[in-house]
Amino acid sequence: MRLLIVSNRLPVVVSKNDKGYELKKSAGGLVSGLTDYLHSLNKSDTVIDDFLWLGWPGMSIESKDQDLIRMEVNKVFKAKPVFFSQTLMDKVYLGFCNKTLWPLFHYFLNYTTYDRDYWLQYKRHNKIFCDEILKIIRPDDYIWVHDYHLMLLPALLREKISNPIGFFLHIPFPTFEIYRTLQNDVRKEILEGLMGSDLIGFHTHDYAQYFLRCVLRILGLENHIGEVEYNGRLVKVSTFPMGIDYEKFHAMNVAPFNDEKNQSNEEKIVLSVDRLDYSKGIINRLLGFELFLKKHPKWHNKVHMKMIVVPSRTGVPSYQRIKRKLDELVGKINGRYSNTNWTPIFYQYTSLPHKELISLYRRSNVSLLTPLRDGMNLVAKEYVASLQDKKGVLILSEFTGAAKELNESIVINPYNIEEIANAIEEALNLPEPEQIRCNQAMQQRLQRYNVTFWANDFVNQLHEMYRMSVSSLKKKKFTSQIQHDILERYRDAKHRIVVTNYDRVLVPFSGEFNSVEPTEFLKKIIAEITGNENTDLVINSGRSRKYLDKWLGDLDINMTAEHGTWVKDADTNKWTLMKKVSTEWKEEIMPILEMYNDRLPGASIEEKEYSVAWHYIKADVEQSSFISKELFDNLVSITHNMNIRVEYGSQAIEIYHAGIDKSEIVKYFLDKKKYDFIFLIGNNWSDEELYRILPDHSYSVNIGNIYTDANFMIKDHSEALFFLKSMAETI
Repeated sequence: MRLLIVSNRLPVVVSKNDKGYELKKSAGGLVSGLTDYLHSLNKSDTVIDDFLWLGWPGMSIESKDQDLIRMEVNKVFKAKPVFFSQTLMDKVYLGFCNKTLWPLFHYFLNYTTYDRDYWLQYKRHNKIFCDEILKIIRPDDYIWVHDYHLMLLPALLREKISNPIGFFLHIPFPTFEIYRTLQNDVRKEILEGLMGSDLIGFHTHDYAQYFLRCVLRILGLENHIGEVEYNGRLVKVSTFPMGIDYEKFHAMNVAPFNDEKNQSNEEKIVLSVDRLDYSKGIINRLLGFELFLKKHPKWHNKVHMKMIVVPSRTGVPSYQRIKRKLDELVGKINGRYSNTNWTPIFYQYTSLPHKELISLYRRSNVSLLTPLRDGMNLVAKEYVASLQDKKGVLILSEFTGAAKELNESIVINPYNIEEIANAIEEALNLPEPEQIRCNQAMQQRLQRYNVTFWANDFVNQLHEMYRMSVSSLKKKKFTSQIQHDILERYRDAKHRIVVTNYDRVLVPFSGEFNSVEPTEFLKKIIAEITGNENTDLVINSGRSRKYLDKWLGDLDINMTAEHGTWVKDADTNKWTLMKKVSTEWKEEIMPILEMYNDRLPGASIEEKEYSVAWHYIKADVEQSSFISKELFDNLVSITHNMNIRVEYGSQAIEIYHAGIDKSEIVKYFLDKKKYDFIFLIGNNWSDEELYRILPDHSYSVNIGNIYTDANFMIKDHSEALFFLKSMAETI
């Protein structure tokens, strides 16, 4: 199977000089990590045996040169460039991505700006990616979309193809309170875009939970152990902390670079390596080092900071301001503490070759990494992995994803300048045996969960999610051929019965439990079905008979109310109490429901003759998710010896007598005649027992959940009405 890797940038960058176009390998953790994984494909246990990488080549290419670039890129790397104008990329990359999404997702609201045109161009950018993928997609391709530049792409693809789609976010996902500051339509469309995936991955459990909370609050979708039912599919949200190629960093021979620590055997090195970015906390890092020098004069002339700052996003004003502030602060500290024999900070604004960087890792006594917010921070892992002698100390911000795995490091709050200064002092004084112990534990962890393990873990889970979905959907898909066959059986049958739920099947779900009246269109369909000779219709409902009579009383149909407590035969047009049950339990239950009703604004109680429903659709979605679970548990505990059933309904909790059995009521109607055509359509978990007791020649359809015992699955009530209309018109 082929893996399509889709990212904003290709693993190679195209540039132009006097001699023509030049291609160089891209920098960054994503390219480095995935390249290592792709090189290991033939050696690892994975379903993937081929790949193609799609992305932007890094510059605008004239139409006449695009075929040449395609050919050249494919020579260097198995990749397909996606071309954009420079104007579009400025608005997308420098605009929406790095002026809106990047600062917002890193909690820098003061840097976050919003421009409507940037958002529209971001949508266009994702659409172009979608179109390019559709040109080359194969039926067995797996698609792995990467990062915040392409968060709308999964849904765009899902509209057109059924291939497995995975998405991985390499930056933090923010809390709901931060995320909700996006405009209403934007925050909703981004979540819906991601939900086009089969599997969504994050670096840490926290980020995954923040995402799920936003899905709950904004889309109103709950999750069960990280799985969300969405548009008839299951979307899995999980944690995959990205690794590195441990052996490459640990075993690499970096000669001719000197990798001996403390060349002078006196002066120690505190290393700072980061891309220029306000999220990296470089200014706080310098302030912390300055405070360390102020508090500990004994370390003057004995330690210096080696600061490597890699240029980044030079066209973004906020980055230009950070660069100016950084230059000024380095100059101020060196001006205050330098002497003729010693300069406290060696500052380079450049990127280093790989071997030189590893040599620097090994020569340094301390690595100081203080991001104010970071998705993972692979530099921390690279530093630890590079230490062949296991001597060296990592100081790491608690706001990095890596801190969750590298907890033997000195973990600090990067906003606390004094804490940074104290950590430097602690690191420089840490005994070597303790350094070796800590680094050995971290190295073993990094060696086990390396980048190949990370990628294989993601791809294999994507494969498993897709396999389960395809297996279920193939069995459950309500195809046009199946519908045709059912309608033929319906037409040829001598005695027919159609059993359907009322809510979410015949009518859409409503926030008002007393305002879901049938449309004239629905009533016409019902009249046409019951008008067919030898055809019986049964409408199942948990509603009270008062409302059912009000809405459907003028139609010649069979109905059940309060989950089968009451039954109305079309022959007699009278309600019959199926089983005499007690209502004494209400005296104990109602005060509890009223207490929870007071706790949850927007909740309401619907008391019926023999049952009670506690509705919470109009309440705050997150509050109701928590409080409804608490109420449900309490009711189950209280009623365990009361012969009472407590069940979840459609954003409601239903309480009724345990002697009422929905399957018995349906069986009551089925036993009245020898039906040679039985069709049942339901929509919730209580219908699963019905599907299981139906005769073999029956047809059952469930709305929504693909993991159902029904024969088939459809998307929503509109599809149900469309089929029932076809059924009504068949005869």
